Amino acid sequence: MFLKRIYGFQIMGIMIGLMILVLPAWGDTKKPQTEEKAAVVNGAAITMNEFKGEALLVQRSVLGMGKPLTCVQIASIQKEVIESLIRREIIHQESRKAGIKIDKKDITKEIDIIKKQFLSDAEYKNELTRRNLSEETLSAQLERNLLISKYIEQQYFKKVKVTDADIKAYYESHLSALKQPLQVRVSHILIQFDSKSETSRKQEARRKAEQILKDLKDGKDFKTIAREQSDGPTRTSGGDLGYIRMGQLEKQFESVVFNLKTEEISDVIETNYGFHLFKVTDRKPESIVSYDNVKEQIKQILLLEKAKKEADEHARKLREKSDVKILLPDVNNNP
Repeated sequence: MFLKRIYGFQIMGIMIGLMILVLPAWGDTKKPQTEEKAAVVNGAAITMNEFKGEALLVQRSVLGMGKPLTCVQIASIQKEVIESLIRREIIHQESRKAGIKIDKKDITKEIDIIKKQFLSDAEYKNELTRRNLSEETLSAQLERNLLISKYIEQQYFKKVKVTDADIKAYYESHLSALKQPLQVRVSHILIQFDSKSETSRKQEARRKAEQILKDLKDGKDFKTIAREQSDGPTRTSGGDLGYIRMGQLEKQFESVVFNLKTEEISDVIETNYGFHLFKVTDRKPESIVSYDNVKEQIKQILLLEKAKKEADEHARKLREKSDVKILLPDVNNNP
């Protein structure tokens, strides 16, 4: 992939509940044609692959905080994860009962956002294949997440309140997260070739990339050439990738891009997807975002967190009335 998209263990249940309510669809999920079930909720299946993928994400989050996990803690996480997945499915079913609909255009937009994380359509499709995902399955996951989000927004978002003191406390306790690292604005040109192509076609692609580099050094406009000759997904925007920070680029690109000066162009870089050229158009030094600049965003974050908690509590109550069968070994069916 080109671009790579908290709490203590004592409140792990709350963390898992909130994470899974709106977990991103772009996880390490595999979808074979015949899927083993982890649970069934009012007739709707939660697959074993969904369960394993979400449990792994949560375990990685905890390990990322430097906390090793015991067998007892792993078992506890697994129980919390399956229960949270059950509540997520209940909310999904409630969203459908409420008559909420998702426009196909919104799903397409979400897919486009994912595609922009890759240098080319071929790389995107290779990643789908690696994860054993079809675009149809990905679309279905995105639709479910959008339904849940829209339901939470409609049913709970307007009912919760956040004070200025809440916002200020959040800001002061998250200063490290609000630190903006060095960022560079980058433009990109890709001259694509199939890695299985004949040597002559690869050489032709290289000659084209090198001629473009020569033209750029002679003063030709990067945006114009990107629009006219790039095979990359950002060609319509003149190659603009926006602002990039360390850790968001593949290492072979990162080592080059972050050493470029403003308006400097890289040499031709070869990968399995083609030949690449980068240009840095701006740099933002490290800084901490001011309170006024993020106050409204923090308010929305806190409102959404409270809305998710309300939805999760509602799902807990509905869970007691639902027909739920947990099919995992060693996990009790009692909530």
